[in-house]
Amino acid sequence: FIVLKRANLYNTQCLAVVFGLSARKGVYEIESELCIFSLQLDGGIMLFNVEKLMGIIACIMKRMDVKSINYMKVIKLMYLSDRLHIDKYDSSISNDEYYSMPHGPVLSRLYNLIMNESCDKFQKEWDKFFLRDGYDIAIRDTSVNEKILELSRAEENTIGEIVDKYGRMDKWDLVNNVAHKLPEWEDPQGSSIPLPLRKIMEALGKDKKEIDTVLAEREIYEKEFA
Repeated sequence: FIVLKRANLYNTQCLAVVFGLSARKGVYEIESELCIFSLQLDGGIMLFNVEKLMGIIACIMKRMDVKSINYMKVIKLMYLSDRLHIDKYDSSISNDEYYSMPHGPVLSRLYNLIMNESCDKFQKEWDKFFLRDGYDIAIRDTSVNEKILELSRAEENTIGEIVDKYGRMDKWDLVNNVAHKLPEWEDPQGSSIPLPLRKIMEALGKDKKEIDTVLAEREIYEKEFA
């Protein structure tokens, strides 16, 4: 179980093969993913994956039984999901980058996608499945729900915990009563300030040795596989 925690249960399908269990994807897909499983076990870290990011949003919306959602609200729910997962497993779900903005912490790449300011590769993929309608994002193609398969059981459970706890709050409740009270958030005075993983982990009460180990592993992984 210690090994599974370090792996962050990133790939339920790979774990299923290792332990001789059934999986939700086909055998060929599972086998193609086994080549990265040892890397995940070693560090529990993966580079940013837009498919997985869309799977997180789909998971939130499915849990809430909605077809559209205020984009500020979903950003806050996703940050809180990442934060809880960092607390549990020393690694985020989205692998996004974080910034303190006026309304609280924000996932940078997600924000850019919503604002249609991402790189072409990610933006084209995003636009196939989601559209922005004023202050909401809506599902354009319901097959986006298949991307929930990108998430492990542990990640789905973390998202479920957050949705169950905060999903009924409106965006301003989330901003004023949750996001602005997070110790890692810093008021950027109308701008934005980088919010590094170290600061989040410190706010969660992680000790320096644990933080240094996690960040060192992340740096090694990103240098080798970026």
